[in-house]
Amino acid sequence: MRLNRAAQIFGEMRINQMGHVARRLLGARFLSIEDFLPPITPEQGARLAALARGARGKINTPILVLGVMPRSGTNFVRDLVAMHPDVAADAGRLYEFPLLHAADDAAAFGRDFLRYFPRNGEVLEKYDLLAMLAGAWFRELQAQAPGKHILLKCPHVHNLTLAPYIFPDAKLILCLRDGRDVVDSTLNTFSRYSLARKTFRQLADEWRLGTEAITTFAEGGVNETEDALVVRYEDIVADSQLFVTNMLAHTGLNPEVFPWDRVDQLPVRGSSRSNASDDARWQPQSKASDFNPVKRWAAWSKADKARFDKLAGRALELAGYER
Repeated sequence: MRLNRAAQIFGEMRINQMGHVARRLLGARFLSIEDFLPPITPEQGARLAALARGARGKINTPILVLGVMPRSGTNFVRDLVAMHPDVAADAGRLYEFPLLHAADDAAAFGRDFLRYFPRNGEVLEKYDLLAMLAGAWFRELQAQAPGKHILLKCPHVHNLTLAPYIFPDAKLILCLRDGRDVVDSTLNTFSRYSLARKTFRQLADEWRLGTEAITTFAEGGVNETEDALVVRYEDIVADSQLFVTNMLAHTGLNPEVFPWDRVDQLPVRGSSRSNASDDARWQPQSKASDFNPVKRWAAWSKADKARFDKLAGRALELAGYER
């Protein structure tokens, strides 16, 4: 099975990805801030937003939940938002929507398209096809959920600067979580024998870059926008009712029809402490009375705490976490 997966990965790989994948497999750093915040000029952004709106037409305001990286609580946030009766979660049975994460491949497809007739480059720019795809896709999803607000999620914020333009007018909920708990959860969730497994250093590095990207969208950040709400998983766990209040104000959903009495009764999905395996782990499970997903990293050794602090301590402070 692992050999088949490896063959699939390498079979689908583009030449420009070889170095990236090689560094990852060797345990080296393989990401940079440009992977999360590619530069987009105001002119480029306006063009992309116009293309996306043109392909999309008139739809209800979509909602996208994006996480700093996997194991950051996007399932929990998605489940809270999905409780609203005017929301259509996972429209089109898209349980994950990694379109931004795949933006580089979309740009590569555009280059392939131009290779067959280069003069098309006079009318097509790097992310144009991605913007049109996003718009048309949202139009189709809206047709499948008439009258509802589409809700999609992805536990990644790669290419985050594209989000306001590829998904113009959509309400973004950007989820942070203490990076030490993210690393702890990741290492306890995914098999150590998986080809996709990342090292402690790679996980800390990815969390740092994702956190730096998300905080640029917070109040006072260089990418601040009224369409983005930055939240912390720990704050939602501590006061889910307050999060729902803020989320409803952000998205414009009617608070009077929200099932407030069910907020604190949500089951757990995907816990790293679950004994279930594979798909069963992601099914709703009753919350144990002692369930507490916060500060599990406190049981780490002094060496691991110091190691994470050296790799991503500044980002902890940036996101308001103690070092």
